[in-house]
Amino acid sequence: MDPVRPLPKFTIGDAVTYSWNACWRNFAPICRVALVVFAGNVLAYIVAAASQTSVLGTAFTLLALLLDVALVFGLVRASLDVVEGRTPTIADAFRPDGYGPYLVASVLFLVGTNIGLILIIPGIIFAIVFQFYAYVIAEHPQVRAVDALRRSAQITRGARIRLLGLAAVLLLLNVAGAFLCFVGLIVTYAISATALAYVYRLLTGQPIAAL
Repeated sequence: MDPVRPLPKFTIGDAVTYSWNACWRNFAPICRVALVVFAGNVLAYIVAAASQTSVLGTAFTLLALLLDVALVFGLVRASLDVVEGRTPTIADAFRPDGYGPYLVASVLFLVGTNIGLILIIPGIIFAIVFQFYAYVIAEHPQVRAVDALRRSAQITRGARIRLLGLAAVLLLLNVAGAFLCFVGLIVTYAISATALAYVYRLLTGQPIAAL
């Protein structure tokens, strides 16, 4: 993978506006992928709520969470397709390549973020610095998990304050989606993933499809 080059700054408004327009132009295909992710979220919640404190219940909860994390990778791929000017499909979004390093990197990311959240600020910083690991693996399925996280740290360098602002905006957007009987989350998931794909492509100096 090439080193990150100096690039024009992105704005939060541009990222959200581009994502909004791109998702509406690809509403059916990307929302189908987001619907699968939403269903995985619901399944993980139901299993976690229904599980007892037994070892078997804990194992089912962990399996459901791993499934949920794996499904998110499909939405990352679909959002990159949209930003690259392609129409996402279920088959392409959930193809198996890259899942190994992605799951390992996800575990490392979640452990690091949750440990950091004990003191709140370190967890937020960790999440911002390493947030693009999934996008790195989606484009480079053979990359090692640690290298994907390291690459994300390179990509976010110099843009972390703006990325924090973007994260806050996307969080509020998803909260709004949750208030719409949770069905709105299907759309806000797609918009959030596409906004991050837009920023990822910009920060790595790659072309972005015109709308």
